[in-house]
Amino acid sequence: MAEKRTKSKRYAGVYILQQKDKDVSYSILYKNFEGKNQRETIGLKSEGVTELFAYNKRIERISKAKHGVDLRIQKKKSSLDFADVWDLYVTNKALSDSIRKDYRGRWKKHMEQDFSKIVTMNKLIAFRKRLEERERPLSPRSIDMMIGMLGSATRYWNSRPDNYLKVYDAVQDLRAYDRDHITRREKKKRKVKRDRYLELDEIQTLKDALLYIHPEVNLFVHLALSTGARFGAIMNIQAKDISRNKVIIIDQKDGDERYTAYLDNNTLAFINLKLIGLKPNDNIFTLTKASLQKKLQRLLNKLFNEGLETTDRVNRVVIHTLRHTFASHLVMKGTPLIVVQKLLNHSDLETTSRYAHLSPDAGKDAVLDLWADSK
Repeated sequence: MAEKRTKSKRYAGVYILQQKDKDVSYSILYKNFEGKNQRETIGLKSEGVTELFAYNKRIERISKAKHGVDLRIQKKKSSLDFADVWDLYVTNKALSDSIRKDYRGRWKKHMEQDFSKIVTMNKLIAFRKRLEERERPLSPRSIDMMIGMLGSATRYWNSRPDNYLKVYDAVQDLRAYDRDHITRREKKKRKVKRDRYLELDEIQTLKDALLYIHPEVNLFVHLALSTGARFGAIMNIQAKDISRNKVIIIDQKDGDERYTAYLDNNTLAFINLKLIGLKPNDNIFTLTKASLQKKLQRLLNKLFNEGLETTDRVNRVVIHTLRHTFASHLVMKGTPLIVVQKLLNHSDLETTSRYAHLSPDAGKDAVLDLWADSK
């Protein structure tokens, strides 16, 4: 029986095949000029071929397929469309398939019309203003995330040794401009986040209502309140990820980083029923992400969002509110922020510190003991 190729964990589109003689064969997968998948064997490890070498060959093939010429030898061209930079970044950056799809969708829907040719600071300012002032504005956080993507793509291109033309890093200049020109009021407005969380009586109201809809929606809510994990991460949980009261969460937002979350006894009872008959690689959920999201958000709207404007990002309850609820109640019970940071898989404590004001009697003991030794 032939061995199966395995994907490289470091380089997109590179595949590894272990030979019978213990040698290693490297191949690449890319779309040719007709848009069809093309597989090509690059060579053997014994011949000096490496994953990086195969990856660079893939870049050459993609460039030739798209432009009819290798970008690396296109020395005479004096300008570069940013769309090419973006495409190279999204195609080859180490991202999960769902994140890659999300990036491409955002580019097509929001960014391409402004930045297909070039990214400048003035264009970034206009882009931000356009999305903030449209009839259904995007959140400042979503807009800033897309601007960050543009900066990442620029830096990715400029760091490559095979590029033939450096790209102006307009995002870096925008950050410097904001520090000097954005008022405190505007900064505060842009930092508005979905910090709405459910009180204990609201949680009970939600759980009571869950008894009358699809059981997988019920399971999702229990998992969200027990782990605090993001929507996509919960939906991708497989049977093999669960061991007693522990569950391995794969955080797609953070490069498929794995971390451990915990299941309370109530949630564990739901999970154990669901695990019956499942194979290790089977997903816990059979509903699609879109279907479960639609069912759950409809319920949240009915229970908590009656009379609220759809643009009210502060008070509306959305699925992500369950993550805030998990974190908020941990802090209110006195859990140290550094522990909450670990449970939420935040990369830095500053992100978690948004919940600090919920800590019971925050600062009280410190103030009362401040002058205890003075006369």
